[in-house]
Amino acid sequence: MSQGPFSILVFADGRRTHANTSLDHLDAFHAYSRNRVYYYDPIHRMGSRHLDLDEFDVVVLHYSIVAYLDEFLHPFFRDQLAAYQGLKVQFIQDDYRRVHQLCAVIRQMGIHLLFTLYAPEKMDLAYSSELLPATTKFSTLAGYVPDNLIGIPARPLAERPIDVGYRSRNVSYWLGHLGQEKRRIVEDFLKHAEGSSLRCDLSCREEDRIYGKAWPEFLKSCKTMLGTESGASITDFDGSAEAQALAYLKGHPQASYEEVHAAVLSPYEGNLVHHCISPRMFETAALRTGLVLFPGAYSGILTPWTHYIPLEKDFSNFARVVSLIRDADFLHALVENTYRDLIASERYSYRAFIREFDAIVGRHGSHHGSIAKKGYNRAVGESLPWQLRLRHL
Repeated sequence: MSQGPFSILVFADGRRTHANTSLDHLDAFHAYSRNRVYYYDPIHRMGSRHLDLDEFDVVVLHYSIVAYLDEFLHPFFRDQLAAYQGLKVQFIQDDYRRVHQLCAVIRQMGIHLLFTLYAPEKMDLAYSSELLPATTKFSTLAGYVPDNLIGIPARPLAERPIDVGYRSRNVSYWLGHLGQEKRRIVEDFLKHAEGSSLRCDLSCREEDRIYGKAWPEFLKSCKTMLGTESGASITDFDGSAEAQALAYLKGHPQASYEEVHAAVLSPYEGNLVHHCISPRMFETAALRTGLVLFPGAYSGILTPWTHYIPLEKDFSNFARVVSLIRDADFLHALVENTYRDLIASERYSYRAFIREFDAIVGRHGSHHGSIAKKGYNRAVGESLPWQLRLRHL
């Protein structure tokens, strides 16, 4: 196959209010690809009389577009994609949700390449050859090391005012036990930390979320950051787990997670566990903040005691964790190990991610589009200053 450069159109949600990780992932295609990259935001659009996909060699659906929801991708665009003969690529983030519905849309659009967060050994369990007979699957990460955090002077650990920090959000009950660990690690850590004199700044409340430039400032103020694996311990293939949980909560609005799980979710628990490393681990490592994590696989990237302090899920080793947080020499060695392996190695940089993406596209793509012949110029979209768009889209 041709090695490019190709003209690539990325369908994406162009709002700049998303978390830094989503913006970094989206912007990386233009920043690092050797190909010519353009963006188009289809959200709440019912069509475009100017958009001709045949002008492009490759079309990418970014994970910020939920392909089976009409408000994200109107049937007009799905029909355009189905008719398009060039290489079609899709990135997925919430793989564990409405898998069968997603696969039906992927088949309808004729997606050739799917980038999923499921580990290689689980990809075929989630997306079987029966569901996706004509789609080649690749395992990817939710996010990588953001360039804007590289080289920021690290505040000495001894001068940081917060011993343990954390921010997350309460996630839907139907994600199962793994999803609830984000809430439980906060609640249980605060209970165990009472009387320990640890300075903690932990929250799962939506109103306490931190965005933009304030997020790295928060990381730099913490000696350590709590964390859990991302993902879900329930893969909701047909949407029934979500529907049953919401129906139960409608009749029992004050029900706890434990009650809802016992009532409707327990048959789904562990059917296909989806766990992966969070991009936050890379952000934390880049600013030389220590990691205190529930033990897990973390996509095979993190090793306990080398890259993070393992906090047992039953908190049986809490006293030892506290002593290590206070051990300046141990903590310094830990953050330096993590920085070396995750950051300085450049193995998990966005540049490396896009280099791999370009290589895959180069193997599977061909020069299909006519954009080079038509001589379009890149132009800044009026409504989205970040967005590189064709002048007439």
